[in-house]
Amino acid sequence: MKTLDLKESIGLMLKTSAKTWEKAADIELRQRFGLAGAKWKIIVVLSLKEGITQKHIADMAFVEAPTLVPVIDKMEKDGYLTRQSDPKDRRNNLIFMTKKSKDIVDPIIDCILEIRNMGLNKISKKDMETAKKVLEQIMSNTEEFIRQKGENTDPDLWNNPQDKSKKTLVKL
Repeated sequence: MKTLDLKESIGLMLKTSAKTWEKAADIELRQRFGLAGAKWKIIVVLSLKEGITQKHIADMAFVEAPTLVPVIDKMEKDGYLTRQSDPKDRRNNLIFMTKKSKDIVDPIIDCILEIRNMGLNKISKKDMETAKKVLEQIMSNTEEFIRQKGENTDPDLWNNPQDKSKKTLVKL
């Protein structure tokens, strides 16, 4: 029987590093703002594009849509969000930020940038450029494979979400 050499698995390394980065952000944002789990992700997504459906938020936050329902319910109850019926499809609700959530966007982004900088500590700019190129090529290769199998790749939800201030569109 074959086994995978997990120490050499770039996929496992990517997944693990992304999850530890996310956990570090979760810990810090929970301590600073009381925003656990998906709450801060929802606020960041809405800071880029308001008035979108829960499904769209879930896709952009990399969270399963059913998981968001109780989170959005609680955030609405706590005054962070409002829901409005979608005039194009009454079965859907569009989610909007309130002043309360808008007021903490900048501090959330500042916190995320601190975590990002901590994670990228001791990595040269040249190495970061190489890493970005390698990751872009991995995505391109795997998207091509998916298309060759007759499947659709996930839409690139993060490109051009909306024109916002440079402060909001920092690289997360």
